Amino acid sequence: MIIKIISIILGGIIGWGLPVLDKVAFIYIIHPEAQISQYLKYQLGKKDWKVFWQTWKLRGGEFDKLTSRGILFQLAWVVLAVFALTSTTNLFGKVLVIGLGLRVLFEEWREYLTNRDLLKQKLFWQVKKEISNNELKWYMGIKTIIFGWLCLLLAQ
Repeated sequence: MIIKIISIILGGIIGWGLPVLDKVAFIYIIHPEAQISQYLKYQLGKKDWKVFWQTWKLRGGEFDKLTSRGILFQLAWVVLAVFALTSTTNLFGKVLVIGLGLRVLFEEWREYLTNRDLLKQKLFWQVKKEISNNELKWYMGIKTIIFGWLCLLLAQ
């Protein structure tokens, strides 16, 4: 029983934290030339942790081409989540996948409510498609329903 609880907690924490790796890749590998990347690396070099975290939070919208925020990743995530939830008995893996999905969904809803244009840019930069606010509303609704269904699979 204690192993199950630890698996659930660790899976949730790691799943929730995985999207941070996407931002780290943005800073150091994908777009090291971007102003936000250079500034954050500068603050890290100075070991000014407070300014680093404030900048990370305040200028998060500048991380506009994150793999985990793109529509292609999210479609692959649904396939992975269905596989993990239906084909494995490992609670750690199941909760990790759900934790990752929850973090991405949470951040998307936050952006949907505060800056829809930024959300559209983050979601569809890989396919270079312009979508309307109505299409975005449908996307968010369908994604939320799918996530709820996946959570029901986890509960089984």
